[in-house]
Amino acid sequence: MPNPYPTELRARAVRAYEAGDETCEQIATRFEVGVATLERWLRRQRVEGTLDPLAKAGGWRSPVNGDFLRRVIAERPDRTTDELTREYNRQAAPAARVHRSSILRALQRFGYVFKKNDPDRRNSIVHGSKPNAPPSRRGPRP
Repeated sequence: MPNPYPTELRARAVRAYEAGDETCEQIATRFEVGVATLERWLRRQRVEGTLDPLAKAGGWRSPVNGDFLRRVIAERPDRTTDELTREYNRQAAPAARVHRSSILRALQRFGYVFKKNDPDRRNSIVHGSKPNAPPSRRGPRP
């Protein structure tokens, strides 16, 4: 979801409409917002007395239980993600089954990485290290 329009922009657009010189369509075009957006701002100002944006809400919650996943990894850290997903689903209740992509996202979120070993050794899932380099700057160098 994109960030909401600034409150100052909302206030200027509502003040322009309340001045009564232009239509909603003209004001929306001038401020480069949709007509329905301007109408919602006007309604919100009239009903609630505020133009502040609503708090962001929603999104999804991961179905993967972090503590349970860590316990499954600790049992045998050299499992592949397919094996890890099967074991997680086997030990979890039938209603808590998850897809491999959910396990992969959870591993990334919890800081696990896939350590590549010699061809004759199996891969293992380990915690990643903290980056030690500062983030690069944007823009031209001084």
